[in-house]
Amino acid sequence: MRERRVVVTGLGLLTPLGTGLGATRLALAEGRCAIAPATLFDASPFASPLAGEVRGLDPRAYFRVPKALKLCDRRTRFAVCAAAMALEDAGFPAGPCDGLGVSIGTSGSDLGAEELSAALARSEDPALSARDTDAFGEAALAGLNPLWLLVHLPNMTSAHVAIQREARGPNTTVMTGWAAGLSAIVEGAAWIAEGRADAVLAGGADSAVHPFAFAALEQKGLLSGPSPLVPAEGAAVVLFEEREAALARGARLLGEVGAHALSAGTRLAALAADATPAPSRQLERLAGNLLAAHAPAALVLSLAEGLAGPVAAVAMGPAGEASALLVLPPDEAARSAA
Repeated sequence: MRERRVVVTGLGLLTPLGTGLGATRLALAEGRCAIAPATLFDASPFASPLAGEVRGLDPRAYFRVPKALKLCDRRTRFAVCAAAMALEDAGFPAGPCDGLGVSIGTSGSDLGAEELSAALARSEDPALSARDTDAFGEAALAGLNPLWLLVHLPNMTSAHVAIQREARGPNTTVMTGWAAGLSAIVEGAAWIAEGRADAVLAGGADSAVHPFAFAALEQKGLLSGPSPLVPAEGAAVVLFEEREAALARGARLLGEVGAHALSAGTRLAALAADATPAPSRQLERLAGNLLAAHAPAALVLSLAEGLAGPVAAVAMGPAGEASALLVLPPDEAARSAA
């Protein structure tokens, strides 16, 4: 059976440069920089306190069930908001949809760093050199929010996107390090090509502006040196649809998936020949490195500009995880299939 064709019909973007695709594009065009000392926590003890923070976002405008906000960490809130933007951009029908899947990539959670650290501190017994596990169970866990685990479970990001958008198709949260966002996009495209879903919200969401992320990056020497990494946060989501279904509902086609690949190492050279879209470099310079959402954000910006030719989005993580996606302009894809 011939694989079904996969097209992009909607875009959602949330970055330190602005809420929404339009605001981010305007900020990039004006050369505005969103990198500044972190305000979400005291980052002064680290080699660099700089971060790219999302500011001024009111997530209630994007949540169908606002009370769910208390169960969402920052990355999950960003994912829900970007998914809502993508659906609106595509003019996708509202309401429950059995054929709508969700595939979101993230590099991890902050585990409620401040709350967890306070709980750990309460478990210290001055009379003992080692941590008292009984004290931790009785004092520390008793002081944690009862919903703490539900907020920070790895699969919560895609779960909340599905709940808020009433998406009843396949659902996964991809966690393959810095390549997670693009890996999730590749996974979502494959679902449609294989007939497992008719439409998929796919992308990346992350927040690295917390003590655990800063500590990990500093330990690896990535916060200092000639080309330091600036931790940032944000989300980028595309809406994929099966081509014939998208055309039947009169959707605007922004691009068509030409090829994709996932790898644990080095076999992406052919797809990566055109490298990452140029907006990736602009985002890194002006908004910080969005980690798992970085390659998806660059892809979204490239699609928003209108494709003059094929574009390859590539993401590689420090442990060798990698993913790549080739997107063709709709007209060129149609000629290739003829």
